[in-house]
Amino acid sequence: MLALQDLLPSLDEQPAEGLIYAAKPWTATSVAAGAALGGQPPGLGRLLEVEPVYDGVELWSSWRYGARPTAAENCEEVIHYAEYDAYLGVRS
Repeated sequence: MLALQDLLPSLDEQPAEGLIYAAKPWTATSVAAGAALGGQPPGLGRLLEVEPVYDGVELWSSWRYGARPTAAENCEEVIHYAEYDAYLGVRS
């Protein structure tokens, strides 16, 4: 299995209706796996659906004039969405 920060860039290989599972506490280095619905890996809890991750990256980029998030920023966005059901947005 991969760390969350290593899994997120490979999500193009996961079905959009799939799920991301990760070990708690959720951090960029949490062990993580993507799986189809109903395929929860042992020892990992449900983090988030794949589709909001795609949306979050695009929204993150649009709020930052087309910049792409680093692995750490992408993880921060995903974890924030999983915890609060809202995108992180831009901090001033």
